[in-house]
Amino acid sequence: MQFEKIQGQIEKELENKKAYDKILDKIGTQLKTTKKAEANYNKEKEKLENLIMEKERLSSASQEINKEQSNE
Repeated sequence: MQFEKIQGQIEKELENKKAYDKILDKIGTQLKTTKKAEANYNKEKEKLENLIMEKERLSSASQEINKEQSNE
């Protein structure tokens, strides 16, 4: 009786360990995916910021040309 009780406890612990390990693997995979997505987000955000700066630069240059033409 005692042996069966201990055996049952060990089997439950092994099942819990397997489930725990499985969850840890999923967490690890999700972390990798999240890091990759974050890196991609930062890269795309930088591209967008550069495009906005370029737009502002072109807009500023266009306004200066318009000022010069209106002063003539």
